[in-house]
Amino acid sequence: MKPTAVSADALFEDHRGKLKWQWIAGLGASERRFDEVAVRAARSGADLVGYLNYIHPYRVQILGEREVSYLMRGSEEDCLRRVSRIVTLEPPVLVLADGQTAPEALLRVCERSNSHVLDARVVGFCD
Repeated sequence: MKPTAVSADALFEDHRGKLKWQWIAGLGASERRFDEVAVRAARSGADLVGYLNYIHPYRVQILGEREVSYLMRGSEEDCLRRVSRIVTLEPPVLVLADGQTAPEALLRVCERSNSHVLDARVVGFCD
């Protein structure tokens, strides 16, 4: 039977060894859960994950090379506006993938809003 409630903390701990990721922002709200309706309706784990080319509310957001490049393009105000827009949609977790470094604006906004950011240093783990 599949779970009906998934927290960021459980996701992190369940995959910590394999993905070698680190929690780098938003630890203050580690108990935040995925939307239970979305979890029940998910046919697979892919239904709970979204890349930033389209921001999926209540899904894990993957930040690969293109996504981080998009966030960093333009002025610092542009970056803050883009990050704030993502955080407003309350993704359960943001995952830095493919060896990307978190933009400082991302970390600041996520710390303030207790939004979770995990750093996966395994290149290509989402492929």
